[in-house]
Amino acid sequence: MIDISIVVPVFNAARTLDACLDGLERQDLSTRTHEIIVVDNNSTDATAAVARRHASIRLFAEPRQSAYAARNRGLAQAQGRWIVFTDGDCVPRTDWLRRLTLPLADPSVQVVMGRDRPAGTTTAVRLLGEYDHRKEVFVLGSLDPAVYYGHTNNMAARRDAFDAVGAFDEGARGSDVIFVHRVLARWGVDAVRYQPDAVVDHLEIDRAAVYFRKAYLYGRSARRYSAIVPARPLRNVERLRIFRDTVAASGLSRSESAYLLALLVAGVACYNGGWFLAAPRARWRARWRRKDGAGA
Repeated sequence: MIDISIVVPVFNAARTLDACLDGLERQDLSTRTHEIIVVDNNSTDATAAVARRHASIRLFAEPRQSAYAARNRGLAQAQGRWIVFTDGDCVPRTDWLRRLTLPLADPSVQVVMGRDRPAGTTTAVRLLGEYDHRKEVFVLGSLDPAVYYGHTNNMAARRDAFDAVGAFDEGARGSDVIFVHRVLARWGVDAVRYQPDAVVDHLEIDRAAVYFRKAYLYGRSARRYSAIVPARPLRNVERLRIFRDTVAASGLSRSESAYLLALLVAGVACYNGGWFLAAPRARWRARWRRKDGAGA
């Protein structure tokens, strides 16, 4: 009987996959059995060959071009009662799996998310990483379910949760947020937990420009999923509170604080740009949904 299934969807991840799988194979979990499932989502590089070099993994292919379709293929093949997700450009710390699944010993907890630490070493990336950590402390400890989100590069969930609310929507980005909100709707905010000492190093985030590009993409996806579930972006007053928490918790100097504030203003501008540029498509989808519902 397998206790934990780790699912890793990959697309053209040959450059980083070895480091990811090495980290997964070095996990210090000795009290529970686990398996590693890699799902190749139509890679055109050596991703599959890299995966096959690791004898411990189970390799599958998913022809539908969607990271969430690949995750669903892994979910369908998984034998564990707890399902853990990460990505091929993330390297877990040795104690990651043990710490990430620890809260699931509480039967009221359905979903756990760990800390996504940027791998970049610049001051900008370090400060943005500290802010994101404090943001997750705020969001995933809030009593307001509307601010909650999900990230499948560092997430654990009960199989029973998927059985109850369904697998991932196989659309574009943001389907992890939709899944988390379906869990919230069924069990409330106590069912979702943040475990900050369950850390993966995110190799993709190596400079601030990548962070800003992802902020833009998150804005676009937020426009999509906010039409499906009752999720909303953080308000500026909430962002300011998180900024102050970051300054206090990290002991930032005046110059570091000013620099972080400037970075966050740029990040919010990128997020809002993605949100507003996605508006025409979001309105079209909303009209289509209303029309489809009216004809049902």
